[in-house]
Amino acid sequence: MKSEGSEQLEQAKNKAARYCVGAERSPHQVLTKLQLYGLELEDALVALESLKKANFTNEKRFVWAFVNDKFIFNKWGKIKIAIELRKHKINSSLIEEGLSTLDPANYELKIEELIDQKWGQLQTEEKFLIKKKKTCQFMFSKGFESHLVLARFDQKFKYSP
Repeated sequence: MKSEGSEQLEQAKNKAARYCVGAERSPHQVLTKLQLYGLELEDALVALESLKKANFTNEKRFVWAFVNDKFIFNKWGKIKIAIELRKHKINSSLIEEGLSTLDPANYELKIEELIDQKWGQLQTEEKFLIKKKKTCQFMFSKGFESHLVLARFDQKFKYSP
């Protein structure tokens, strides 16, 4: 006969496994969810290790999926992606490895595409410097590196007072 604690652990593990199947989850997300299911930290860590061994959660796979999804669908830059990954308690070396999977040519293309998009939205703004400021602020808020944004911007647009 199973004890009540081990039965609760099994139930929580099964719930967490279903949670992981729905989408790619970070180990931190799974651990938080296990604790919400009523497990103590030690039991939650045991369950998390079990889920890792069964490959329900994998940090490297999560980073790869997160980086690609946020870049493609949310149009985020490397800075914002790295910040969000740190919130998931991901190792810095794994973050760097994940960000290195982004194709530099596609990254530059995305910067250009977003600059063009924002510049087009500011058609009613007549002053060049205000348009540039708003466009650059938009790009920085998306997490793109300032030196890349400014270089691409200066290639596309020339200031003539």
